Amino acid sequence: MAVISKIRSYSGLLIAVIGFALAAFVLGDFLGYGPMGGQRFDVGKIGKTSIPYQEFEQRVSDQAESWRQQTGQANLGPREAFQIREQVWNQMVREIVLGEELDRLGIEVSAEELYDMIHGREPHNLIRQSFSNPQDGSYDPQQVVEFLRNFDRLDPAVRNQWVNLEQFIKRDRAETKYHNLVRKGYYVPSLLAERDYSERNASADIRFVYQPYTAIADSLIEISDRELRRYYDENKERFRREASRNIEYVSFNVFPTDADREVLRGELLELKDEMEATQDIAPFINSVSDRRFDPAYYGRGELSPEIDPLFFDAPVGTVHGPYIDNNQYVLAKLVDAQMRPDSMRASHILVAYAGSQAPTPATRSLDEARQLADSIAGVARLSLSRFGDLATELSDDPSAQFNQGDLEWFRDGEMVPSFNQAVIDASIGSVVTAESEFGIHVIHVTGKSAGTRKIQVAMLTREIEASSHTYQDVYAQASTFASQLREKKNFRQVAEEQDVAIRTAENIRRMDFSLPGIDNPRGIIQWAFFDETSLGDFSRIFELDNRFIIATVTRKMDEGIPALDQIRGEVMAQALREKKFDRVAAEFREAGSSLTDMAGALNREVQEASDLRFTTTTLPGAGPEPRVVGSVFAMEAGSLSEPIRGQNGVFVVEVTRLDEAIVPEDLSATKRQLQTAVSNRVPVDVLQALQNNARIEDNRSMFY
Repeated sequence: MAVISKIRSYSGLLIAVIGFALAAFVLGDFLGYGPMGGQRFDVGKIGKTSIPYQEFEQRVSDQAESWRQQTGQANLGPREAFQIREQVWNQMVREIVLGEELDRLGIEVSAEELYDMIHGREPHNLIRQSFSNPQDGSYDPQQVVEFLRNFDRLDPAVRNQWVNLEQFIKRDRAETKYHNLVRKGYYVPSLLAERDYSERNASADIRFVYQPYTAIADSLIEISDRELRRYYDENKERFRREASRNIEYVSFNVFPTDADREVLRGELLELKDEMEATQDIAPFINSVSDRRFDPAYYGRGELSPEIDPLFFDAPVGTVHGPYIDNNQYVLAKLVDAQMRPDSMRASHILVAYAGSQAPTPATRSLDEARQLADSIAGVARLSLSRFGDLATELSDDPSAQFNQGDLEWFRDGEMVPSFNQAVIDASIGSVVTAESEFGIHVIHVTGKSAGTRKIQVAMLTREIEASSHTYQDVYAQASTFASQLREKKNFRQVAEEQDVAIRTAENIRRMDFSLPGIDNPRGIIQWAFFDETSLGDFSRIFELDNRFIIATVTRKMDEGIPALDQIRGEVMAQALREKKFDRVAAEFREAGSSLTDMAGALNREVQEASDLRFTTTTLPGAGPEPRVVGSVFAMEAGSLSEPIRGQNGVFVVEVTRLDEAIVPEDLSATKRQLQTAVSNRVPVDVLQALQNNARIEDNRSMFY
């Protein structure tokens, strides 16, 4: 209470401070200095084109909505959201760099071309896919005509999707024109075709002696500071890289304790009597369970081993539990038992109404849809043979145009619950109606398998989670660690004193999304790349996925060529290889003039490789060695090479057979193959070249 009273005594001062801060924030924005002013609100910039945050977020939102529709999932996880932002960024970069090139060259798509891509004899692939029969994949151009004829009456979201589709196929056609222009600029001369044919068809057999770099201990090689500096200066471009960080971090994980489990178990025990007495089980489950009531019926062997053998021979109303299943406590109640078919067959006619989720939008009301469905059902009952024709003429399900409403065989529970139950309850040959979120279904039941005993089980589930008290205890441990850091300024020392394991993450890039053992670590990565985060700084306490994390930056690497001191170990490793090559090459030369002498002097074996081709990249017993293989085809049969600097060691090679390829007079097939290979690379290679030449400023890490 004393603390609260003291805070109250400073309330006037706090209000003044907050007011000043708000004023500074607003004025800062107004003058262009705040987080919403100037370039700070741009997610990126490609050349002279900025990507505003609002525009980027709108594209991300649209893409996320498409993802939800395609997957049927309501919520995006952090990883899915990150991947969508990556896709949108790459797409916008592509659009801008290619768009500028298309504008510069005056490449456009006319209204006549767009019409042809939608209504012509060879419509765009996306038009074919969007208006094809899902059953047999056939394309019906009349569907496109009907769709556009009713365009003004469509849902705004559907109209927006069509506009986006038009924009995409226009852009795709323009890019195709551009890529074809580039392709036409390629020419395969006869000399190049001859060389390619020779390289692919020449073959060789070799003998070789191979001394791995690892055969010489690093401690046996001395490299002075001057030699290291010279190697670094001569090979700087090899070490160019993106900005990166190394961090160390500790994790205080929040796990449910035995006390937490016991409390949760007690809560379910208190609900057990109520669950046994409840007749209307679905609302009860939906109000107290972590998962909603599942109305499905299950056959023997389809439920958890904990209840499957018990419930199939138990009376309806039996309650079992609480028991643990998949990190959750479960109370299970046998609600119903029926003889139900495993599979059924039916045809249907869908009558949509305004607001239903039918594939074809409708304007009729729900009552009008019910009346129409009853009329159709009456006609169908008088003449079942007409059901297919009625479906083709009247159904608001587009698939009826191809299957006459026949849904073929489906498993129990595969259809929406109301439809499924209507088929279960009806006899074979009967015509019934059922309502669902898609509309009114007129159903003709045409087949059922023999019934088997199935049961409906209500499950009250509670995820086993740590209590707030446990969270507080673990947070207190993290807070103690943080306070010790402020006092001692030594991350490793504090970790050792508190017996906390240190984990490391190296070469983290600005837009990475993963750290060992951590999901969604973007907050930590952002912190590591903040301008104000210095080498050796300690982070705040991050709360991520039931754990508290504290990190420190152990290395900062800026974009470009790092200073020698920053990558001394890496440069030393490369320089050691160079010196080892010089040493082994000298030993090879001193050993004699034959492979046998060299192998004996270096205590190695003479190895063989047969039928090598220029395109071969691996040597048996030595691993990937493209440079060595390439050297073979620059030699003559019977010759012995100088020491060759390989990827994994030093080689001396003797060519025992070298068969040159006999180049045919007609090289048209080779030319076509080369031309096709180059043409296929054009979209990727051209985009990469344009991106390399564009000035791309990526500020996403400031926002995400």
